Amino acid sequence: MRYMAAIVLAAALLSGCQGADKAGVNGSSPSPSSPAEGSPTAMSATPTTSAPSSEEEPLLYIEQLKVIGGGGQLIQVKSNSDIDKKSLEQAIKNSLQTSDPETEFRYTLEWESPRFLQIRLHLDEGSVWSGTFNLDEAVTTDGRKYASTEQPYRNTVVIRAGDGEGSLLFQGVTSGTRRVVPAWNTGWIKSIQTRESVAASYLFYGQEKHHLVHALTGEALEIPVFAQEKDAYGNDYGYHEMYSDRFYGDFTYMISGNKTLYRVDLKGFTRTKLHVFSKPVYGMSSSPDGKRIAVLTAHDEYIGPGADLTVLDQKGKILHSQQNAAFISHSDGFLFVYSLTWEDDSNLILPADRGEHNPLGQVRYNTGSGTSTVMQDQRITDQLKKDLAEHERQPHNDLLLSGLNWSPDNRFAAFKSGTGAIQVYDTQERTFTFVSAGTLLGWMPDGTLAWADIKDHVYTF
Repeated sequence: MRYMAAIVLAAALLSGCQGADKAGVNGSSPSPSSPAEGSPTAMSATPTTSAPSSEEEPLLYIEQLKVIGGGGQLIQVKSNSDIDKKSLEQAIKNSLQTSDPETEFRYTLEWESPRFLQIRLHLDEGSVWSGTFNLDEAVTTDGRKYASTEQPYRNTVVIRAGDGEGSLLFQGVTSGTRRVVPAWNTGWIKSIQTRESVAASYLFYGQEKHHLVHALTGEALEIPVFAQEKDAYGNDYGYHEMYSDRFYGDFTYMISGNKTLYRVDLKGFTRTKLHVFSKPVYGMSSSPDGKRIAVLTAHDEYIGPGADLTVLDQKGKILHSQQNAAFISHSDGFLFVYSLTWEDDSNLILPADRGEHNPLGQVRYNTGSGTSTVMQDQRITDQLKKDLAEHERQPHNDLLLSGLNWSPDNRFAAFKSGTGAIQVYDTQERTFTFVSAGTLLGWMPDGTLAWADIKDHVYTF
């Protein structure tokens, strides 16, 4: 995924707008325009300057900017129709949710014209605060709604403070306790099981060094990056090393260049070559006992959706293979990570296309018998589906259902909303709670939820 940030000048944007009606909120006074850089966070259509016709749909164009020179953040709202100011201001107040209710959300509304508003945020950029609001309740001056049933997220804004250093956060959903551990900005975080702890550790991938962070203690193991494999296969996730999802005290397994399997010594950081694959590697996992490694490779000569399974022993000898064991629909030529893991020492959980008969998009594969069964989750009830559909304003979403992350007592389901924010659904109260903007990682054994406040788009397999 590639995203391009456009650099703009707020002053230049203001030059084309008329009017000086500015409304201050929370006691803040409007500040002068500053140069800003930013990328769109929600977008409907570029507003026109002509008067709307009776057939024209009211649209908001929302753009989030960062002011150059540490001047904070700015949200620009433009419309193709005159905005009813009171309704928009009330929409912010009614829909605002924050990761820390005790921290005041301060902002200034600067109306540059009836069709152009700047929301200037006054945030502590050194915090890990985040929040969200929605402008669906706003209407035009002639009473037409900006909400859309076809595009339910288009008027949602997700805000994130922070200095960009990256943090690993843990929060008790019922207790409200919070713990922050310094982390690293990355494009890939992998959950790692270790023999030393029942709680997961998290591997933050880097271009020069990787960091394995113990979730409960915050201690980090620094792992140097090895030289890139000769004739390595290219990929679309940006890292030429792929580590196993399990570490075994003093060793683990790793795929280099999407082609070569190694055993890695975690004490001296040396590696032993075990096997070279003839086709690009899509994913890998090692068994709980550390004696077997499962690897998914491309089935076709090109990089397509089908993947073959190979199971090897700890010396690289092939024990079992199965063609087209996994399948994920995607355009040919894009090599990204396929998730797989060992459920126990005999069964693998492999990815498959989601659908009516496989909403989780997973199959259980027995390496002994070579048989597959579709994974089901009895916790996904009709009531849960109904509540999620109403909350997300989408009739059916297999991707969301397959991404539910359950608390140890199965009461809470954490998920990444279509808005990009982390939400928690309470199956008893049937309520939804905004947690944060960030990357959802999972639950700790004590019921605290873990997420990372780093880059916007991160692999979390």
